[in-house]
Amino acid sequence: MQSATILIPTVVHNYWKMIKYIILPFFIIISFKGIAQKMIDAVPLKFIDNYIFVEITINNESIPLNFWFDTGAGITVIDTEVAKQLSLKISGESKINTSSKTLVSKESTLNKVRIGENLILEDVTLILMDLSHLTQYLKTNIDGVIGYDLLKRFITETNIDEKKIRFYSPIDYVFTRNAKAINLTSLESNLFGIEIEVVPKKKSESIKLNFQIDTGADNYLTFHNKTAKEYNLISSKNKIRSIKGFGADSTIVNNIRSKIYTVSFGDKKWKNTPVTIEVDPLNSRENSLADGLIGQELLLDFNITYNLIKRLVYLEKRK
Repeated sequence: MQSATILIPTVVHNYWKMIKYIILPFFIIISFKGIAQKMIDAVPLKFIDNYIFVEITINNESIPLNFWFDTGAGITVIDTEVAKQLSLKISGESKINTSSKTLVSKESTLNKVRIGENLILEDVTLILMDLSHLTQYLKTNIDGVIGYDLLKRFITETNIDEKKIRFYSPIDYVFTRNAKAINLTSLESNLFGIEIEVVPKKKSESIKLNFQIDTGADNYLTFHNKTAKEYNLISSKNKIRSIKGFGADSTIVNNIRSKIYTVSFGDKKWKNTPVTIEVDPLNSRENSLADGLIGQELLLDFNITYNLIKRLVYLEKRK
């Protein structure tokens, strides 16, 4: 009886000890994930012709400014007139390469950019440019353009379904939504892209290409001229048309509009996709590390999370 009396508590004690070692890591994992998803802020995004815009303030000003969220912007740009209104201090000049030429612009350093209540970017260099052609084109005030300066510091989620941009701390960040991680490719001028699969024509072989993610492009896909030549995508049936330059540069260029059979990335496939083929000498991108651009007509099919710190992007198919 004595041995039985001693044995039963020992077994129970060992049982609960075992359970403790199973349950404890479980709660640690839950706790870790809660900490890992440290959201700094969530702010409304708004659409203007399918482009994403977000309100920001600069330095100690309280007036919100309308900034275009452009992943193709390796620099942060502010309209020249807005910079004057804010009395920004000019610290020097910068040479900016656009798709068609090199521009010399004034710059203002050591600025503070605030988005929402909690997200602050310190020591931001603002490049002054005349953005009046963009304001005129979209029929809304465009005060500036922001991209890389934001993406390089914070995990950024553009949730189109909820019309929110969320910002997370990169420290111990873990993605918990429903999408696979896709490796980002590094391009020139702080740009980035992904590998996509293209079938140019029915029954033709698929091609894997490196395309820049560009939320500042309004079309489906743009093929750089070098890529179109290499894969024989230009035919005599293609029509050349004038397309007004859209971005920091307002130069008018002539390019080709065409279609390709399929394009695939982010676990999604599109058929008979319209494409732009750059053929104008002003648009020469022979030195570009990308084969082309992915524009908003395809990107808006996803809620996207950008993790440039780990060189990853998550393309979550929308509901």
